[in-house]
Amino acid sequence: MFNKNILLNINHVNKLEILSRDDKCGEWGGDEKQLIIYRDDFKSPLLADYSEKTGNCDNIHESKITKSIKRIKIADEESNLISKIIYELAENKINREPIPSHSGIFNHIILSDSSFIINDFPSVELKNFKNLIDKIEPK
Repeated sequence: MFNKNILLNINHVNKLEILSRDDKCGEWGGDEKQLIIYRDDFKSPLLADYSEKTGNCDNIHESKITKSIKRIKIADEESNLISKIIYELAENKINREPIPSHSGIFNHIILSDSSFIINDFPSVELKNFKNLIDKIEPK
């Protein structure tokens, strides 16, 4: 079901961004987790940069980077989770009835060339994204 070919578009110039923002501050957002996936060149393995920002509900322009991990090597298991995240978000977006909302979880997946974009708001907590973060944080 999960096809790794979806990750072939990722290279040194076309990066995949996965971003999830909670609703800690209501309509102003909250804490943010971001994963940027890339390669050094067309034939090299996948790498990722991971960061977390803590939102400041008193001043939304003052979010603070609380964690930053660079050049994480992505193994096959993590590649499979990345594919699952993409499918999970697409499936949730397609199968959910649209409801007006001023707050909620925001999820976003985009290739830097904008050839692939999924924005979902209000969204859900992505289980596979949490699983991926749990796997790569100790590296």
